[in-house]
Amino acid sequence: MSGSGSLVLRTVAWCVGVVLVGAAVLTAVVVGAGMLVGPAQAEAGKEIDGAVTAAQDFARLAATDPAAALASCTPARDTDADALAGALPDGARMAAQRYAVPGGDVEFLAARVSGADVGETGGDRAVWAYGRQGFAAVTDDACALSPDLPGPQLYGTTAESPGAVRAASCVDAAVRVAGPGGG
Repeated sequence: MSGSGSLVLRTVAWCVGVVLVGAAVLTAVVVGAGMLVGPAQAEAGKEIDGAVTAAQDFARLAATDPAAALASCTPARDTDADALAGALPDGARMAAQRYAVPGGDVEFLAARVSGADVGETGGDRAVWAYGRQGFAAVTDDACALSPDLPGPQLYGTTAESPGAVRAASCVDAAVRVAGPGGG
């Protein structure tokens, strides 16, 4: 009997050892993966926070020194504006000052819109996003001016996205530089 008792103890000890070694290996894998993935996510979070802060700083610059802000705005390509013009109401025209801001996989296009049939919303600073799936209206003005276009959810963006804020700020700066009645 003492021989079989010893065999049972050795078997139990062996099973416990295997479970402990397995748990140690699993813990090492989880901790190691966390060390590899964690810093990347932290850096991505910092980049997003930095982009939001930069967009807010640019919006302040557009309000306080519009000429300086406007100097760093990139004019939109005429072909992009022409492609979007078909989604606007009859008689609506984009101002000559149109701005493009890259925002990851999309480009934000912003302009004032005026003319017949723009309604009470005006188009003081409409912002659209353009990517592989075409145009999407981002701001309330853009949604009102181009109701047949999908909304900002098409590209997972909002009017508060850094690229949209910067594009709208370029339009604001252009209006301030042009002065009352201009732009």
